[in-house]
Amino acid sequence: MDEIADRYKHEKENIIIEVGVKNSRQLFNERDPAPFRERDLDSKFVIYLMSAVEEFTLKTRMKIRILTSEPEDLKPENNRAIGDAIRAYCQYESALVIAKSRRQHRATRYFFLIGLMTLIICLSLAQFIESIPGAPTVTHIASVSFSILGWVSMWHPTEGLLYDWWPLREQRQYYDKIAKLEVEVVSRETQL
Repeated sequence: MDEIADRYKHEKENIIIEVGVKNSRQLFNERDPAPFRERDLDSKFVIYLMSAVEEFTLKTRMKIRILTSEPEDLKPENNRAIGDAIRAYCQYESALVIAKSRRQHRATRYFFLIGLMTLIICLSLAQFIESIPGAPTVTHIASVSFSILGWVSMWHPTEGLLYDWWPLREQRQYYDKIAKLEVEVVSRETQL
């Protein structure tokens, strides 16, 4: 953990995530037709922020520092607008992850019901085949095959209920954390 923390600057108790740009427009997706600073953030910028935040526990105190060469970006209103844009983007992404998680959970419940019905039918067929008197080896194989098919039909729904929700929960927590981080825009020259 210390090796990772050494890769970042520290200020008081905060880990500083520094991003150097020529101007703040580089932080935003140029292809997004929305007005400037209402646009989506640049995907490389988001990936960098997420990977930096993921290197530490959620309780680690952090701060985002944007290093810019553009004097216009240093104005207090622009500094605030950049921070607001990062927060709005992360809050929106967090809401999308919540919606995706709900859809996934709803689908998993349906899959679980389908799998459970398939399991009951397959085990019933397997038991019926085994109950046939004087059944040859082929019927025993068919019985075992239905048992396996029934249990395999429960694999995906069980995986969804037990494990698939965790990565989405984690992703939402990271977006929520980034949305709460202090954002500071400073001149590149003062940091050199």
